[in-house]
Amino acid sequence: MPIRRRKFDQQLTAMILIRVVFLIIMISPYVLERIYAVAFKTNHGILYNAIFTLIDDVAYSFYHINYAGSFYLFLISSKRFRRQVKYAFIQKFWEIFCTRRIHQNQIAPIAQSSISEDDF
Repeated sequence: MPIRRRKFDQQLTAMILIRVVFLIIMISPYVLERIYAVAFKTNHGILYNAIFTLIDDVAYSFYHINYAGSFYLFLISSKRFRRQVKYAFIQKFWEIFCTRRIHQNQIAPIAQSSISEDDF
């Protein structure tokens, strides 16, 4: 059992190190762009503002890709995580598929509305 535990610890350590490196790489552009924006608040013109807005949007996109990237990094780096994700998706799919099939065969009465001459 200790060998298996050591293997899980190694996988967890690898996942954490990869996550930290990915975090630094993905958040650095946003942090540097924000520092630049605060330090140099001068108006340089329309073209400069357009380029700066583009850089800001790209850096902001990297900042948000960071969170989705964690899932994919864990999926790539850990066999145990892949197995758990596969199990969770199959379990959820089976639950949804079975419950929909059961409900499709049930019979329900149709609600009839009464129409009077006053409604016309």
